[in-house]
Amino acid sequence: MLARDLFRSDPERVRTMFNDTALAAQVPYADDEQPIQSCTHSTAQTSGWIWDIGLPTRRGTGHVYSSAHISDDEAAAQLLAYISEIAGDEAAASIAPRKIRFQPGHRQEFWHRNCVAIGMASGFIEPLEASALVMIELAAGMIADQLPPNRAVMDIVAKRYNRKFQRHWRQIIEFLKLHYVLSARDDSPYWRDNHAAGSIPDKLSEQLSLWRHRSPWHQDAEAVDDLFPIPSYQYILYGMGFETAPRPTGSHQQDQRQRQASELFHKNAARAAQLQQAMPGNRELLNKVREFGFQKL
Repeated sequence: MLARDLFRSDPERVRTMFNDTALAAQVPYADDEQPIQSCTHSTAQTSGWIWDIGLPTRRGTGHVYSSAHISDDEAAAQLLAYISEIAGDEAAASIAPRKIRFQPGHRQEFWHRNCVAIGMASGFIEPLEASALVMIELAAGMIADQLPPNRAVMDIVAKRYNRKFQRHWRQIIEFLKLHYVLSARDDSPYWRDNHAAGSIPDKLSEQLSLWRHRSPWHQDAEAVDDLFPIPSYQYILYGMGFETAPRPTGSHQQDQRQRQASELFHKNAARAAQLQQAMPGNRELLNKVREFGFQKL
């Protein structure tokens, strides 16, 4: 019997996440000295989004989208138009994107008897490596820490493991959905469907209602090992223009706090700009590391 047959359920489909197809491409640099992006760029499209990852020898680029909202040909056209913009028409004409279909969701049960689903065997939502890697690390850590000493207690450990990873997967879905819900786009059925109340998880909907009146705070956390700490929600909320009504305090005290916050923001921006001018570009730094290795402290 195959290990996958031991699990009692197929991956649970997530009604809130619509993306189920990706087109992946490798985009060459125009020359060996072209700058390397310092972070992944994500660009929204009519029915999904395009990722653009700067690597030493190429750019890893792709389009993840909902096949219920756009055809494969239209999605490919959007991806090639993006590649043409960043790398030129000649580069776009030479690329044949690779199509990847996936079922967004996760298992209802990750640990069953003596089998544990880890990584993509446990679930897949969208091509986001950070979330996938941390789930593997958490799984390996918990198995190593709580490996049952005998068969008699294995079911107890499995029950705890399943409960914890159900929570982790739910938090991933809620955190990803937050990006779609906060988007101001309503220019296509895909974005309007993402804003529909029926597609928003109940807990996330409750949190957004609450956060209209007070900022996310540590009391909102479920456990000490939550996958996304409260500041992560604050970064997304206020970075995307979410507004929380100020608490009813004295007007003088509120004005003073706003002035202090504004001063801190300006100082931080000025300091960041100063440091950025003194820092080498990614390619320059990688070339130095390749030639001289890392500096010893």
